Amino acid sequence: MTPELEKENRLQKLNYAFSPAAPIKKTDFFCGRIDQLNKVCDAINEQGQHAILYGERGVGKTSLANIMYESLTNLFPVIVTCNRKDTFNNIWMQALGKVQYSTTTQGIGFKSNEIEHFVNLSNYIDPKSNNFQSDIINLLNSYKQFKFLFIFDEFDNITSEKTREGFADLIKSFSDNITNSSIVLVGIADDIESLIGNHQSLERCLKQIKMPRMSKKECEEIIDNGLNELEIKISPKIKDKIIEFASGFPHYVHLLCKFGAKEIIENNKFEFSQGYLNIAIKKGIENTNEQLKSSFRKGVVGTQKWQDVLFACAQSPLDNYNCINKTDIIKNYNIITNSNVLGSSIAYNLKQFCSEDRGNILTKIGTGINTRYRFTNPMTRAFVKLKINSN
Repeated sequence: MTPELEKENRLQKLNYAFSPAAPIKKTDFFCGRIDQLNKVCDAINEQGQHAILYGERGVGKTSLANIMYESLTNLFPVIVTCNRKDTFNNIWMQALGKVQYSTTTQGIGFKSNEIEHFVNLSNYIDPKSNNFQSDIINLLNSYKQFKFLFIFDEFDNITSEKTREGFADLIKSFSDNITNSSIVLVGIADDIESLIGNHQSLERCLKQIKMPRMSKKECEEIIDNGLNELEIKISPKIKDKIIEFASGFPHYVHLLCKFGAKEIIENNKFEFSQGYLNIAIKKGIENTNEQLKSSFRKGVVGTQKWQDVLFACAQSPLDNYNCINKTDIIKNYNIITNSNVLGSSIAYNLKQFCSEDRGNILTKIGTGINTRYRFTNPMTRAFVKLKINSN
């Protein structure tokens, strides 16, 4: 193989190995999350059980949903992405419309041919029916030869209480009246009440599965699998830097690896050095979504102090609730600025970071000595770390 052909081959593999712009769809490049995948599988394999998968933005929930769709071959999987304007009936018509298959019947006569029929479940239900939920159950129960898996992704987009109530009622009805279908809800939330409300009757039939940020081991798996596919070596030191910058978000692992690897391949090289990481950081910043960059710009406009305080926030350790405390922030601020000031000197900055004028970068949690702060968009912390290391 010529060097140019080898380069082209590696560049083609790159788009599969690292996918920062879109969720993973192929099992070959899906890494980690075995515990969460097993919990979902346990739920949908148990009669009358359903699941709700929730967590922060960017931790890989949609990728996991795609892998369920791709790999659970014993089921008839359907995945629907929810939108803000969707109604309960509209969402379910979309879902049923994706249940399509063909069947054949023998024609009439001695030498008749088989006749193929195309089946679409949405054709067998009236979206305007007054008994729409019962109609769904009756329709699915008439197809006992299949086991359906309905995955509703981005469920947090649904703001209508009526639609959420409809899902809660249907999940309970599924558990009581149907044996061949499972529902998995996927969405951004700190708790399930934020997604579907407080329904105690769902506790026994809806398994709650929280998707945490990725562990170091899971991030390493993404890096190793992707770079091995591209025949690129990386030192433990550079790998640890990528993991540190990513802050547990697979998006940033994919982002840095993809831009670094692309530059390496373009130069016909095979090692991920510090120089290529620097290029990856620069391009990663350029390719971060505009909303996040805009929020950052609002936050640090003005004197150097705004940037220093924000950098101190990004460098502070997270507690079990992904929050940071003022003690750690001031400690890091003093290190960054080589000063020795008290917490009161940055109190105004922290307060302003929680305002729209400063991009709502932080959200204040608690009061008094229990005050903590959380990055409103959790991926901001990773972005700020990239900015720190781009100077």
